[in-house]
Amino acid sequence: MAVTVHVVDIRMKRIKGCSIRRAWIRQTILDALATERTAGPLEIDCLITDDPGIRALNRKYRGIDEPTDVLSFALDEIGAGGAAFPAVPGGVAGTGILVVSYSTALAQAERNCVTVEEETRLLLVHGVLHILGYDHSGRDDSRAMRRREREILGVVGNRSGAKY
Repeated sequence: MAVTVHVVDIRMKRIKGCSIRRAWIRQTILDALATERTAGPLEIDCLITDDPGIRALNRKYRGIDEPTDVLSFALDEIGAGGAAFPAVPGGVAGTGILVVSYSTALAQAERNCVTVEEETRLLLVHGVLHILGYDHSGRDDSRAMRRREREILGVVGNRSGAKY
């Protein structure tokens, strides 16, 4: 049986009070990919930032001048106004970028009465699914994506090693 090796790079803006760790983020993304039974190697660059950081990216790539909780892009995706992330020379086929606002994750966690780790895990899984081609623009697509999120979270949540 062939083993698929995925590459996950993590960058984190220094955010006061941020309790999320790089190793936990990497493992959450890898577990989501394994649960989804992704064929072939993928490379995902993940950035944990704050609301001003994600707002700037949302404005540049989606034409929406406000913060959001998660952004994800397959590198062949074209954003608003034709803006696209540049392809990585010699990069792995199936490359994507995933950005999470820790500030928004923290606020949503408080509002939803969950830990910031649980909320961040949901956002990471949601972003991975977008990179893999899932969408929630239509009612049926939205239901299918939410159902798959719950299935993956049921598996990933049981082996993530996060302390709750």
